[in-house]
Amino acid sequence: MKNTKIALLGLPLLLLIGSAHAQIYMCKDAAGKTITSDRPIQECTGAVREFGKDGQLKRTIPAPLTAEQKKQKQIEDEKQKAEAAAAAEQRRQDRAMLTRYSNEFEINAARKRLLDQEQEQVKRENISVADTEKQLAAANDEMTSYKLKNTKPPSTLTHKIDIAQTAIQDSQRSIKDHEEQIAQINLKFDETLKRFRELTTPTASK
Repeated sequence: MKNTKIALLGLPLLLLIGSAHAQIYMCKDAAGKTITSDRPIQECTGAVREFGKDGQLKRTIPAPLTAEQKKQKQIEDEKQKAEAAAAAEQRRQDRAMLTRYSNEFEINAARKRLLDQEQEQVKRENISVADTEKQLAAANDEMTSYKLKNTKPPSTLTHKIDIAQTAIQDSQRSIKDHEEQIAQINLKFDETLKRFRELTTPTASK
């Protein structure tokens, strides 16, 4: 059907002319000129009003978005998708937590099991450091005796000292790692306990 564009016409006359059409579209172009058609109008810069053949306004079609508005809408859409995904993930985690734990005692028991493992590793590393420091002290005393005698120490002694120093450094790093893991375990279970209470404790209104 061929488009009919009529500027600055009254609606009754417009409907008389376009009575054969199912609907009429009316809007303004960039110059502020009123244009009409029996089909959506590409030249519209603002909202488009759609009239039925009875002259009644059927709907108002919003103006097309500008480039900046499209960009902003895309950002908002992506934000909403991210929020929806985060909410879905939170629901999944909540279901998993409630399936795994039926009360706070079980949460604290799980925390203690993991903490005991890490603390046992820290204890072992501390014992290892203490033993190695004794060995290093003895090797350093031996090295000092060689220096006092102005005698060259054997290469095995130098190697022994290097190995002991490296072992102590390795154990100290391991202790630090386990201590950081202990902090992470406590943080994780603090959050788990808080969320468990939020999901299982009745509110005051209830």
